[in-house]
Amino acid sequence: MDSPRYTVIVPMSRFRAEEPVLVSLRETPPPTGGVQILVAEGGHPARQRNAALGRARGDILVFLDNDSSMSSGYWKELETALARPEVEIVGGPALLRPQATAWEEIFHALLTHTLIVGAVSARYASRGEFRVATQTDLILCNLAVRRAIFEKIGPLSNDLYPSEENEWLDRAHAAGVGAYYDPCLQVFRPQRTSPGQMGLMLLRYGMGRTRQFRVSGWRPTFHQFLPVMLIATFAALLHWHLEADFVILWLVASAIIAFTCKSLLHGWQRIVAGLIAPLVPLTYAMGQVLGWIALLFPTPASSSEIVLLNERGERI
Repeated sequence: MDSPRYTVIVPMSRFRAEEPVLVSLRETPPPTGGVQILVAEGGHPARQRNAALGRARGDILVFLDNDSSMSSGYWKELETALARPEVEIVGGPALLRPQATAWEEIFHALLTHTLIVGAVSARYASRGEFRVATQTDLILCNLAVRRAIFEKIGPLSNDLYPSEENEWLDRAHAAGVGAYYDPCLQVFRPQRTSPGQMGLMLLRYGMGRTRQFRVSGWRPTFHQFLPVMLIATFAALLHWHLEADFVILWLVASAIIAFTCKSLLHGWQRIVAGLIAPLVPLTYAMGQVLGWIALLFPTPASSSEIVLLNERGERI
């Protein structure tokens, strides 16, 4: 049997045939050359993806999440991108799903606002043109990689989740691998539906970034200094009694965000988005601080079994 051109790798905690990604794969016209679908059940997505790598037969590995739905032209756009010989890794944005709730729209607006998250906004909204990318632009729920690259630089780190793709993409960049961002290579996903869920996500991402430092080492980047900036800011507020000034600064920042959020938000959504906008970097930085504390209390590796299945749920 000839090998397919593509292998789609999807981690799931438990196989469900009606997950958005499997529905999308069934409804989207298949790409030229065929596709193999591998679902990896388990409790640690990085290890699940690595386990699937060993059974992948495609020359191109496509990483999607269980809640991702591909755009109608996904395969055509991917084939166009990969027709360029310099493209070894390519990814695009994870846009907000249609019929999203009001809270999802607010959180997505915050994650796509460059004044709040900077260049990371390209992960959640189409930004610019087809271009050379770094780990800042790319997200693992919408990423295609030539299989030979994993043979060259190794798999994802089994010690990281989240941030495993950030560390791996840093390795790829150091090895001179051609990574590109394609704003037209799009998937659609839900966003967090409550402030509590959003806060936990930001804390977890911040802690994941700290664990990445442990694996990839210290480098003078903005992410490295964000926790120090947070602690220094609060220390200065307390020392010089600038609490009132801090409140004024918060309200000014909130007004700027409210007026510059994407136009699809309703008025009350803009107000809420503005008021909670400063909490996004603050919560993320707090997660990094907690991550440093967590390093003092290492947790045992996940011992959950990883099971590989095909798109019909049949064990491989």
